[in-house]
Amino acid sequence: MGSTGRVGRPTACDSAGTRRRILQAARIRFARDGYRSTTNRLIAEDVGITTSALYHYFESKDQLYAAVYCDVIDRVYTSFEEAAAAERHLLDQFSAVLRRARDLQTADASITGFIVAVALETQRHPDLAELLAPQRGRHSRFFSELVERSAERGELQSDVDRAGLADLLGSVLTGLARTAATAGDPQRYTAAVAVLERFFDGSLVTTR
Repeated sequence: MGSTGRVGRPTACDSAGTRRRILQAARIRFARDGYRSTTNRLIAEDVGITTSALYHYFESKDQLYAAVYCDVIDRVYTSFEEAAAAERHLLDQFSAVLRRARDLQTADASITGFIVAVALETQRHPDLAELLAPQRGRHSRFFSELVERSAERGELQSDVDRAGLADLLGSVLTGLARTAATAGDPQRYTAAVAVLERFFDGSLVTTR
C-alpha cells in the first residue's frame, strides 16, 4: 500500500512547528469556509497529518478555533503596538497602525477575514463566545491606552471624551478591515488609509 503522505503523532522536535501549521491551516479554513463547514479532518489534510494526530494538539474544533483566535489577536495587536511605538503623536501612531493593518491584510488576507468573521461566528455558536471571552478585550484596551497616553502627553483638548475617541479609532480600524475582507480587494484599504491621512494633515478638502 502506498503512503498517503500524512504522518501520525509528531516527535517533540517538530511539535511546535506542526502546531503552527495547524493554526495557519485552520485560520485559512475558518476565514474562507466558516466554522460550520470546516472540519478537523479537512484541516488535518491541509497540514498533511492524520486526524488523530491533530487531536494530540487540540481536543475539539471549538478549542482549535479559540487557539486560532488567541494566536491571531496576539500577533495582530503585538504588531500594532510595535507600529505605534515608533511614532510620538496620536495621529501619527494611528496612521502607523492603519498602515500595519494594511500590510497584514496584503500579506495574508485570512488574518483579517478570520477576525471579521468572529463576531458572526460567536453569534451563531454561543459556545465559542464563552471560550473566547477570557481573551477578548485587547482591541478596546489597545485603543484606550493609545488615547490615555496621548492625553498624558498633553495632545488632547481637555474636553475630549477619551472613551469616545478610543471607540472612534477602533471603529475606523474595524470598518476598514471589514470593507477589505468583504471586497476582497486590498487596494481599497490602501486607498482609504491614504485618504484618511490626508484628512489628518488638512489636505483632503479645499478651504471653506
